[in-house]
Amino acid sequence: MIPRLAPGAALTATGVVAIVRGTRGDRLADVLDTLAAAGVRCLEITLNTPGARDELRAARYRLPADVELGAGTVRTVAEASAAIAAGASFLVAPNTNPDVAAVAREHGLAYYPGALTPGEVAHAWDLGATAVKIFPASAFGPRYLRDLAEPFRDIPLLPTGGIGPDTAADYIAAGAIAVGAGGSLIGDALDGGSLPALADRAQQLLTAEADAR
Repeated sequence: MIPRLAPGAALTATGVVAIVRGTRGDRLADVLDTLAAAGVRCLEITLNTPGARDELRAARYRLPADVELGAGTVRTVAEASAAIAAGASFLVAPNTNPDVAAVAREHGLAYYPGALTPGEVAHAWDLGATAVKIFPASAFGPRYLRDLAEPFRDIPLLPTGGIGPDTAADYIAAGAIAVGAGGSLIGDALDGGSLPALADRAQQLLTAEADAR
């Protein structure tokens, strides 16, 4: 059996991973700092966001030690290696790549690969996934996640895609160990939008998740 790490303490404690993705990176630091101050302790910076690697490296020294910082949209070995060099403590992907899974195992990092069908979930788990990211979750909703969770009770499921404060509790009730929140959480913050509004959305999401447990 391929060895695997347990999901990160910050992810399981708060039940939320914030997915920070945008077309510009000049506000990355402000957004990450705002999310951390609001109580989010698991932050994913997607590698297709400008400045992602530099900010991963900088944030590791700036943010509290209990904040887990990872890289998202890690689809290749080269991207995995770059994320690790930048200090990522976990890797997230929209798909499952055996070579990326091997890199994560080699470096002792949590790996959250994407899957949707039962076969894809089983394949990701067999490759050593820490938890399986169900993506895009909103395309099928909490009922689909509940159906997946029944035969895969031993597999931690992390639904991602289209989840916000109004739906997070439904996914937790359906069997998710945590939820990934991107656009519904970040909103326009990376494009100059209100940081206090971002903090409010983060707190609402954390409250909804905590109330569902």
